[in-house]
Amino acid sequence: MTSIDVQDLTKEYGTRRAVDHLTFRVLPGRVTGFLGPNGAGKSTTMRLVLGLDHPTSGSATLGGRAYATLDEPLRHVGALLDAQAAHGSRTGRDHLRVLAASHRIPVRRVDELLEATGLGPAGRRRVRTYSWACASGWASPPRCSATRG
Repeated sequence: MTSIDVQDLTKEYGTRRAVDHLTFRVLPGRVTGFLGPNGAGKSTTMRLVLGLDHPTSGSATLGGRAYATLDEPLRHVGALLDAQAAHGSRTGRDHLRVLAASHRIPVRRVDELLEATGLGPAGRRRVRTYSWACASGWASPPRCSATRG
């Protein structure tokens, strides 16, 4: 199991600072929520952790390694940054099972995580029935999760 470590992470877009010297650790096996108002930098932080954007300064690592250097990154962390990435006619559970199978993660792990996060009942509903906020979190519940391989 690996931790997610963010150290003094900063992202600036011109004169606008989207993430301001953020430091946190997500411990292995812990379910951790990442909350804040619109514009607080949550999605930007997740993009930085996942290597989809480059920080102005600071670092984000998973088990001491940058996401881009992991051999099988979805075995360590999952995130959904666009709610439309989940097909509306699938259940949340089915969406996660497809992701798991395509990354050699035992599908039973999906049920374990759904139950551990209290999302079992929601996982049995079709994604199109979710509120926007709920649908935004359906890649690997919760939005960011340190998981065992």
